[in-house]
Amino acid sequence: MFAGLGAGGAVVYFCYIDDSGDSRIGSTMSALLVEDKHWTGLLKSWLEGRRRIHDEWGVGKNTEIHANKFLKGRGSFCDTPQQDRKFGKAARAAASRVLLRTLADYEQFRVVSFGMATTRNHELYKEVIAHLDDWARSEDTYVVVFYDGLQGFKHLLDDDILEPHQGREQWTAAARNAAAYRRVHRSLDIADRRVLEDVLMQDSRYSQLIQAADLIAYCSFHKHLQDHPEIWGDGITPLPGAAIAFSRLRKHWLDGSDQGMIWWRHP
Repeated sequence: MFAGLGAGGAVVYFCYIDDSGDSRIGSTMSALLVEDKHWTGLLKSWLEGRRRIHDEWGVGKNTEIHANKFLKGRGSFCDTPQQDRKFGKAARAAASRVLLRTLADYEQFRVVSFGMATTRNHELYKEVIAHLDDWARSEDTYVVVFYDGLQGFKHLLDDDILEPHQGREQWTAAARNAAAYRRVHRSLDIADRRVLEDVLMQDSRYSQLIQAADLIAYCSFHKHLQDHPEIWGDGITPLPGAAIAFSRLRKHWLDGSDQGMIWWRHP
């Protein structure tokens, strides 16, 4: 299934997953998959892309790259108001291409995209985890999964001091939001499962590689939206800049996929 991802015997792969899609028709998810020993190189490549778009357009090195806002021209991302005024849709599309092209220069990772005619993300997530588990077993390796979501420790990262009851509420909300995804992991056969532990939720604001997965997922969706109007209809107009950016990753796409995507249950 994941031919070309490397030889067997790897200790563990880190997998960063984020979603995109059209809430009326279907969900898509993209996974950024990297072997543990190549994690540092992948992160350095992404940060090099961040450095380049900072030098070119003033995009803050620690500003969250939220793909939907970033590519649709919403929100402020630059260091100064003057830079923000110049950072329109065309510049943002170009910055996205720079980010994914720079990431693609690093050889040791794969991008895996999946789609399903469901509006319930955890249903697609179950299929994604099943594929990852099967692949890891075939390669005699293991996978740890990170997914974009509430972590429950904003009070440890921000300057704000929360009251005890606020902290409890935050942890409770995080646990509740992760419950459907946690159940997917716990449904795996403990005797031979290769996806380790529960899903690890990572707030994209604090994770560069979740932001990378978010941009990949958004651009992958728009590539599929552009290529398959018979699935998605005309309710959403694909963003050509996003589709082009995703094409920068073609050498990292899953072997046998449809332009980087595997689609289930389309009408």
